[in-house]
Amino acid sequence: MSKVLFFNIPAYGHTYPTLPLVAELVRRGEQVVYYSSSAFRQPIEQTRAIFRNSESPLLNDDTQIDENMVKVAYMLLQGARFALDNLLPQVREAAPDYIIHDGLCPWGKYIAQIIGVPAISSMTTFAIPPVTAKNFSRVIRTPGNMRLMFSTPIAGMWIGGRDQLVPFYALSNHLHKKYRIAKPQVLDMFTNRAMMNIVYATKLFQPFAEVFDDTFKFVGPSIVTRSGTSAVSFEVPGDTPVIYISLGTVFNDKADFYRMCYEAFADIGCTVVLSVGKITNIAALGAIPRNFIVQDFVPQLEVLQHTALFITHGGMNSVSEALYYSVPLIVIPQSADQHLVGQRIEQLGAGKALVRYSLTAQRLRSTAEEILANPAYQQASARLGKSFGQPDGYIHAADEIQAFKRIHNIT
Repeated sequence: MSKVLFFNIPAYGHTYPTLPLVAELVRRGEQVVYYSSSAFRQPIEQTRAIFRNSESPLLNDDTQIDENMVKVAYMLLQGARFALDNLLPQVREAAPDYIIHDGLCPWGKYIAQIIGVPAISSMTTFAIPPVTAKNFSRVIRTPGNMRLMFSTPIAGMWIGGRDQLVPFYALSNHLHKKYRIAKPQVLDMFTNRAMMNIVYATKLFQPFAEVFDDTFKFVGPSIVTRSGTSAVSFEVPGDTPVIYISLGTVFNDKADFYRMCYEAFADIGCTVVLSVGKITNIAALGAIPRNFIVQDFVPQLEVLQHTALFITHGGMNSVSEALYYSVPLIVIPQSADQHLVGQRIEQLGAGKALVRYSLTAQRLRSTAEEILANPAYQQASARLGKSFGQPDGYIHAADEIQAFKRIHNIT
């Protein structure tokens, strides 16, 4: 039996895709110690892993992720400082055989380097291409990829963060000197690659898949029922087509958007299921249209099986689940990686990506009607979903980890 430490950021979209893998590793005899925030203690312990609290004052499950990407990078680097300052003694005492860390978890990478053990990166969204002089021209000249890499929303997220560069590099220099790690760069915070990189996407869905080397293992998604969701009472309507709307668990404090949905779809001839999250006061949104079902939370996998169109923020897990059930999408990205997901969905014909800054009720309505009226979108979604095969990426990931252990003589 080997001991593995798993480091993750305290976010639903980064935690829940890893839990089937953790349970499978435990089933195969691994001792898994999982570092996260207390909000995820119960689901982590249900996998029979050992939970360790690693939340910091600036990075926990209540942290609001800013759209300023340099600010996010600085926040992640601050999380790394907290982890290095507070966790290294217990990590050394634990004496792990190897480490798994999220792709947005630089402290996992740094801890592995400092204590000298092999590391694996767990990437719950698209892998960012390792753009080098050798493959740069190939990446950007692929049809449609220029827009994907240099779209205005993504560029704006970086340009708007220039004021955060001074404190970022001051902290970078501090960590470099104190812990003798390579001086962290801004882009490093989002590309924490390791000796092996597990990506929960297929090569068909991953942009620029041809430029990744064999250290990247595209294992595909894991579509499994989330623990605790069965207790939620929800009856899926059966008389009319269903439009399902959800902005996920991080960027869902969007009362104006929800009111726009009321305006757009109040008389569309579909049942609209709207999930608004725990922050939004449903009563404050105004009168609920008669064809709407509005709740804080709905069991997403159950709803998607009855859905004709999914309007989403573009989180990788939500999109993968929709594709698995052959549901076309409207993606309204809220953060950087979601722009890439939305644009990829549009490239592959499974839906449309809309820019939220210029979105109107009329545009939302017309786009929904276009997708509902054209079966090509649903057919493209079905093709992508079929490419997943059995959606048991966690099994393939566990197999890859076993192969990794043999290569590195980990018993």
